[in-house]
Amino acid sequence: MKKINLFFCFLLFSLCSFGQKIPGNFYLDFGATMWQDDKGLELETQSRSISLAYMYELVLDQNGQFTFNPGVGYTADNYFLKNGVTLYNNGSHTEPVDAIGSNQKLRKSKFVGNYVDVPLEFRFRTHPGRNAFRLAVGARLSLLVDGHTKVKYEDEFGNVRVSKDKGNFNLNRFKGGLVGRIGYGWINFFCYYGLTNTFESDKLLNTDGNAFTGTDRPITIGITVSNF
Repeated sequence: MKKINLFFCFLLFSLCSFGQKIPGNFYLDFGATMWQDDKGLELETQSRSISLAYMYELVLDQNGQFTFNPGVGYTADNYFLKNGVTLYNNGSHTEPVDAIGSNQKLRKSKFVGNYVDVPLEFRFRTHPGRNAFRLAVGARLSLLVDGHTKVKYEDEFGNVRVSKDKGNFNLNRFKGGLVGRIGYGWINFFCYYGLTNTFESDKLLNTDGNAFTGTDRPITIGITVSNF
């Protein structure tokens, strides 16, 4: 999946080089991701999300200040887990289990969800062109492509090992949320507020083996780079 991420990054910036010839804009979102309440399965603060998108521009007024921007994109959500656990699908639930053995040293443990997106945004700008103040509100609808866990650790001999386990881990197949942006020129700040849970209802367990007691709807805050 890292190769796919790199491919999309390369593709995005290659297309940005021809941005003057292609209608619309390309976006690269970097953000810190958290849940509304991770009680029961705590996340590290380094949890993050990256989104790549192309959005077509439909001008709604004569001055070109108001636009509607539908698009297509790709998102990778990386959630880093605390307390030395990783996720395991036991057939009926997704449960936290010990990531490593007692004679090993954990470096990091995370699970990743990869999605194809349909972003939809209404935007205002002070005037057409790069050097303008911009404000946008909209939504992003997503379809799960795949998921996996990744554990990086040192074994009893000091060798660095990486263990991956592919699967959807009862992640919600569909997710959606609200998006807001504000900025000037090619730098913008954004916020994504999830309206759906990360996992299917009643499928995620706490670290104590009971039903998850938090709220796994994501919130992402970060920076957008665009070829306005």
